[in-house]
Amino acid sequence: MNKTTATLNHLVEALNDGIEFHEHAARETGQPAYRDLFLNLARVKKAIAADLKAEVAKQGAEPDNDGTWLGGIREGYAQLKSKMVKDADAAWIASIEEQEDRVLEAFRDALEGNQPPKVRELAARYLPEVKQMHDQMRDLKRAKAA
Repeated sequence: MNKTTATLNHLVEALNDGIEFHEHAARETGQPAYRDLFLNLARVKKAIAADLKAEVAKQGAEPDNDGTWLGGIREGYAQLKSKMVKDADAAWIASIEEQEDRVLEAFRDALEGNQPPKVRELAARYLPEVKQMHDQMRDLKRAKAA
């Protein structure tokens, strides 16, 4: 595995963590609007991950299909937290927003430093969508807290 495929697989893992988080939260929420939002964010992440995985395969490496173990722990913690608070949706939203922070940071990191040109190209292509998803969750978190 070269630096390009390793970095792209890192982005795929971050996206997969988000996909799993969103789908889990969609099953847990009682609000149709939140369910639709979470599932839409998962769909966008799946599309981005599919493109990145295609590039990894094109480069002759095996694309990652899973998230990270830390992402799984965070998801489990979010589920536990949602069971212990009065507003479970607010807990899920806050946890998802934190996950969006990590995805956004991963894409920004892929644009910096001495990353291979293909990594920078793909990160730049998808950064606006990643930032939009982050901003949606940030704004929703702030609105829930107000």
